[in-house]
Amino acid sequence: MTTHNVLDLSALVLSSCTSGLPEQCAPYLAESFTFVGPFGRCTTADTHVFMHYFVRMAPLIIKLDLSFSYPILVFQGSDTSVVFAGGGPSERHPSVSPRATLVWYASADERPRLVHMHLSIPPVEKRGSTFALIGAALDSVDARVYEYASLIYIRDNSGISHAVHPGAIVYLEAAHQYVDVHLLRETFRTRSSLSAMLDRLPATFVRVHRSFAINAKLVTSMSSSEITMSNGEQIYVPVKRRTSVRRQLREAMALNPYGGTAATQARATDAPRAGASVAGEPSPSEN
Repeated sequence: MTTHNVLDLSALVLSSCTSGLPEQCAPYLAESFTFVGPFGRCTTADTHVFMHYFVRMAPLIIKLDLSFSYPILVFQGSDTSVVFAGGGPSERHPSVSPRATLVWYASADERPRLVHMHLSIPPVEKRGSTFALIGAALDSVDARVYEYASLIYIRDNSGISHAVHPGAIVYLEAAHQYVDVHLLRETFRTRSSLSAMLDRLPATFVRVHRSFAINAKLVTSMSSSEITMSNGEQIYVPVKRRTSVRRQLREAMALNPYGGTAATQARATDAPRAGASVAGEPSPSEN
């Protein structure tokens, strides 16, 4: 693995987590990924819990105005790299200095996968010549629960309820009276209509045609006829819908669920996520 690639990926992961968009990290997490967080004694080896953790902590992280400087490589072996990042400049809390250690693994034929991340924040900040507990500055944290911030529970055909973070759903596929829920590493079927499932999900999900709805945050590219998702699967887009789907994808990619509007709005805009590209508008012959 190249040093530049690992450092760029580390910067992307940290930026996504501190921006309240942890689902952008999902394509880079290893199956054996583990995480240690700074609040609530969080230690987990579950991707869904990892994403839900940053969703729940978003108001706190935003209040602290956490940011990181560009990562540095502290160790590199034949298949393992260890990256460290210290705190970057913060206007509201300049003395709060988070620290992050990320461990990446990659074989010769694979792209790097994040196997472990440890994020820590010192419990005190310096104010002039004195020190104060960080907690004292967080009394006014807005702890509203946004629509996007909750896990949803989906019962499959076997009667098992799955606790799913919306950001972990790659796409939905309708099959008569059922919907196949495609996650990053598994798929299960639930008895529901596609419309009913979309009513439970944020506006970052776009219906590309009658049988498919995709998570715009996990789109990696779009050609004239197909959309490629972060798990490598490709979704066909009908000719008559290509212009509207491109427009909807651009709008959905720009959504930030922590943009200060109410849960039912959740429509504040931000820059499109890094790594996703959408081809230009089709020629009239495509419509």
